[in-house]
Amino acid sequence: MANMNIKSEGGDCCPSGDYDNSPTIYLTDDQCEALGITTVPAPGTVYMLKVRAVATRVTAEAEEADEAKAEGNAFDISLMLKLTDIEITQGSGKDTASVLYGD
Repeated sequence: MANMNIKSEGGDCCPSGDYDNSPTIYLTDDQCEALGITTVPAPGTVYMLKVRAVATRVTAEAEEADEAKAEGNAFDISLMLKLTDIEITQGSGKDTASVLYGD
C-alpha cells in the first residue's frame, strides 16, 4: 500500500504548518450501517479498507520548464476517483500514529 501522507510543495498553507492533505472519505449513517458499523467507535479506531474506484476525471499537464530539467518530461497526472465498492474491517490494533506515519 502507498502512504498518502505527502507534504505539499506549495509551502505552508495553514498557520500550524501541520496540514495533512491526505484523501478523506466521509460516510453517512446509511453507509456506515451498510458497512456493518452499528455502534459508535472510539476516535482513533483503525479500520482496514478495500475499495474499488472508478476514475471520473483524469488530468495530464506538461511539466514546467524548471521541473522538466530535474524530473524529465513526464506529465503531472491527477485523478478524481469515485469509490464504488467498499469493504471495511477493524484494523490491526496498532495505535493511530503508527498506522498513519509508520513506526
